[in-house]
Order: sequence, then structure tokens, then C-alpha cells
Amino acid sequence: MQLTKYSQLIINVLNSVKGAVGLGIIVCFSLFPFLRPLITKYPPEAVGVGAPNQPPSSLHPFGTTSLGQDVLSQFLTGGLIPIEVGILTGILTSILVIVIGIPAGYYAAKYSGKFLTLITDIFLLIPALPLIILLGVYLGPSLLNQVLVLTLISWPFPARVVASQVMSLKERGFILSAKVIGASDTGIMFNEILPNVINLIISNSILVIIFAILFQAALSFLGLGVPTQPNWGNMLYYALQSGAIASGEWWWVLPPGIGIFMVAFAFSLLFLRLEEVLGLEVS
Repeated sequence: MQLTKYSQLIINVLNSVKGAVGLGIIVCFSLFPFLRPLITKYPPEAVGVGAPNQPPSSLHPFGTTSLGQDVLSQFLTGGLIPIEVGILTGILTSILVIVIGIPAGYYAAKYSGKFLTLITDIFLLIPALPLIILLGVYLGPSLLNQVLVLTLISWPFPARVVASQVMSLKERGFILSAKVIGASDTGIMFNEILPNVINLIISNSILVIIFAILFQAALSFLGLGVPTQPNWGNMLYYALQSGAIASGEWWWVLPPGIGIFMVAFAFSLLFLRLEEVLGLEVS
């Protein structure tokens, strides 16, 4: 029954222009790194495949970098890592929201719930970007560290939202009935409450994915990413360091910027469609 319910939810999300276009963009950018050899013969890291700082041409449709690297090859390769970081951050954040947000709402009147709420509120008060920079410098550059840092700053807000919803749900009749028949608190939280807030968690996880994609690009642009990673943030970082932005070499800057926007836009379309579907279900 649950499988049928969530399968139908996925079908409803994708059975629209927003859902289909959003998923299509995400799938395309996820596959581009594997299809790159069929589109361009130049590896993204190869130096001197063309003259430096050349605008788009028949040999290099997106131009070249200051080291003579093919911008098209880098663009096609650069989208997978932001998508991976975003999705992994969304998954880990959802786990923390379940583990912290649900108990915080369920035990809101007890010390344990108040403690979890206090921890959540403290993290909400910490400015995101300075914390990302500090942790990025301290932990060092790696894909795993990026995911962990982004997860650490992403979970408090959705956890607070879920906790508020749980506080309302726990007064409902079906929860009180479960208590009367002797169900444990853990059983109530994961068998009764979780199914009623899972849609909210999924919806918030997509927002977290968008947030993580943008901040992953920001980290790389600030030089706090993995230098050897082929991603759009690194493209912008090296373009800045080489003076491409100041000298107007738009062909090096525009593709990664458009890529970041398109992937964030694609997940936004999925979020909007999901909100429509869940709204229909609620009504």
C-alpha cells in the first residue's frame, strides 16, 4: 500500500510540464559527463588543446581557458558533482530531521524535547556562510566534507518545521488511541507520526538540495572546494583567478553560471510540482 502511494506520488509529480522538464534537466546534466566523449574529444583537464583564451569557434564551441583547455568539456563534466552533493545533502538532512525533529516535537513538553529544540535554535542562529567557510577551511577540501558541512547547516530549519507539525499531530485522536492500546513512544513516532510528516520532509529536502547546490558552487568559487574536481564552481574560481571576468572573457564564465542556474531551476520546478500534488492530496 505504501509503495503504491509513493509510486503514485512520483507519477503525479512527473505527469506535468514542471515535473518532466525539471527531471529532464537533472538527468541530462547527470549523464553529460558520461556522454562527453561522444560530444567533444577533449578531456576537461587536458591543457593546450587549443590556443589560450580563445572565444567560441568550430573546434571549441564554448571557447578555451587561459591554459588552452576546452570550456565545453569542462561544462559537460561540471554538473555531476553539484547534483551529487545536493542529493547526498538532502538525504542526510532528511535523516537528521527524522531523528531530531520528530522527537523534538513529540517530547516538546519534556526536558529531552526542550534540549533538542534548543540545539536546533542555536544552529538556526548561526550565520550559514561564515560557518561554511570556517568548517571548509578546518576540515579541508573533499567531496565528503562538503556534504557534511552543508548537512550541518541545512537540517535546523526543516527540523523546526517538522517539530511544529509533530506537536500538532500528537494531540490527534489516532495518536491518543495508539497510546491507549500500549504502543511505545518509538512505535508511535515511526509508525504513526512519520507517515504523516514524510511528505513535508520530502518537500523540504528538495529545498535543501537547491541550497546545497548553490552553496557548493559558492564554496568552490571561493577556493574552498576540491581543486581537482571538475565542477562549475571551480570553473568560475579559475576564471576569476585568471582575470577572465575582468577582461570580459564571457565564454569561460557564462556556461558554468548558466549550468548552476539551470540545475537549481530544475529542482525548483520539481519542488513547485510536488507542492501542487501534495496540496491536491490535502484538499
